[in-house]
Amino acid sequence: MPKLKDYNSIKKYIFCLIFALAMGLSIYYGFQKQGFHEDEYYTYFSSNRSLGLYQPDRQWQDRQTILDEFAVKKGEGFNYGLVKLVQSWDVHPPFYYFIFHTLCSLVPGVFTKWTGIITNLIAFAISFLFLALIMDRLRVSPAVEVLTLVFWSLNPQTVSANIFVRMYAWLGALILACAYFHIRFIQDYEKEKSDLKGLFLKLLLPIMVTSYIGFLIQYFYIFFFVFIGIATAAIIAFVKKDIKNAAIYVGCCAVSLMLAVITYPACLSHLFGGYRGSGATGSFFDLGNTGMRFAFFTGLLNDFVFAGGLIIILIVILIGSMLKIASRSKRQFVAIPVKKETRKAADTRLEIIALFVASIGYFLMASKTALLVGSASNRYEMPIYSLLILLIFMDVFYVLDSFENRVLMEVFAAVMLALLIKGHVSDGKVLFLYPEDTAKIEYARDNSSEVAVVMFNPVTAHNVWRLTDEILEYPEVYYMDETNLDKVTDERVVNASRIILYVADEDCQSKAIDNLLDSCDNLSEITWISLEDMWTTFEID
Repeated sequence: MPKLKDYNSIKKYIFCLIFALAMGLSIYYGFQKQGFHEDEYYTYFSSNRSLGLYQPDRQWQDRQTILDEFAVKKGEGFNYGLVKLVQSWDVHPPFYYFIFHTLCSLVPGVFTKWTGIITNLIAFAISFLFLALIMDRLRVSPAVEVLTLVFWSLNPQTVSANIFVRMYAWLGALILACAYFHIRFIQDYEKEKSDLKGLFLKLLLPIMVTSYIGFLIQYFYIFFFVFIGIATAAIIAFVKKDIKNAAIYVGCCAVSLMLAVITYPACLSHLFGGYRGSGATGSFFDLGNTGMRFAFFTGLLNDFVFAGGLIIILIVILIGSMLKIASRSKRQFVAIPVKKETRKAADTRLEIIALFVASIGYFLMASKTALLVGSASNRYEMPIYSLLILLIFMDVFYVLDSFENRVLMEVFAAVMLALLIKGHVSDGKVLFLYPEDTAKIEYARDNSSEVAVVMFNPVTAHNVWRLTDEILEYPEVYYMDETNLDKVTDERVVNASRIILYVADEDCQSKAIDNLLDSCDNLSEITWISLEDMWTTFEID
């Protein structure tokens, strides 16, 4: 690493290079993305819907009718009132959907993954900026600064957040903004504490605005906000010995959340009465699942962020700490001069404590309340991965730096970069690409001139969303309720020489298929084509 003076002169160029590489990597994986998670379909639908997606029984539905529910129709853009209303019917706050709907409104009639990816890349740029500002405020070493930005921005899970068309990239941006403004508040407090107007406008108002938006991006924001708020209030009240200003801080934080509730009152029913709120509350108070959930999400952190190498870091920290303690004990009667860099690091200990409390608090709370859906559960912890990486690397550097051997840090950096490459190349840990959808879409495209029939389960009719990419390859599709076993009478169906059948998992699935075969005199043979979650594709000749 170059000397500090030389590093500062080229720092912005190094950061720009890292940012450009990270953007390029996410765009590369964006091109590899072939399909959508069901929740991604919900993002498009709930942001851009027109009449409302529905599945009519024994009726045709043309491609444009379906497309109009996932893309903004011409003349219906920038309809934020409808976006807010639709979210109030579900369990999410609306701000992310406002942002996404805005980008979709700029390209009416277009249903593409790139509107979602670009929305997330904007959030990534904001996250990158605030992470750099946080490290500047904490005065971390150049080695940690560069390694953290490289490892986080190029990490498979950061890429996954950027290409997953949901609100988690934006939640990460708001969490980093919240962390930065709290660090700034603690550091600049002494300078502004006597001027209430300056304290509010310069330090408290940015926290309030960030928290207002953060809460309306995703409710998990509250986990980070509460923990960093408790730590900050304690620092002001007991370390700075200013209970009055601590109370003002708490009051301002409360006001920001109250304004969010007043703006979006549906949040109360979402948090305390919705299916996700009730489920999360039940999981939170179930103490018996704590160990299992913590182990599950720690395993995700190890496997998907550190490519199985988290144990290496823990060993480095443990052995290094033991050696450091042993070295100190031998020199306990010797006056040891404190280096200038050490004093600077000590100056930020309060901010680091607040950041640690908030980051671990968020990780634990998300572990307790998030859905357990395999590797996809990473999305709930992705917003905090940046700060966890930073704190871990700072800890490693603190341990290794005491040995005054630059090679140790260089070896550690090389190992981390090797793990980063492993996560991409050999482990393939970037999520939400769905390469298996390519063959299914191509099959639908090759058979787009045939009669397409979709048999849906009326109890879970919304799962037709999972077929959207395939259905949109046909000019129109014929919908059938599987529980309706009346004879099919539509002439185009009963006279078809070939049918591409998409059938949902349901108890009467076989009876529904038999009913279709009995209704079509020209068809007798059924061939299995493919299977996907909740749906099976058949070819009937």
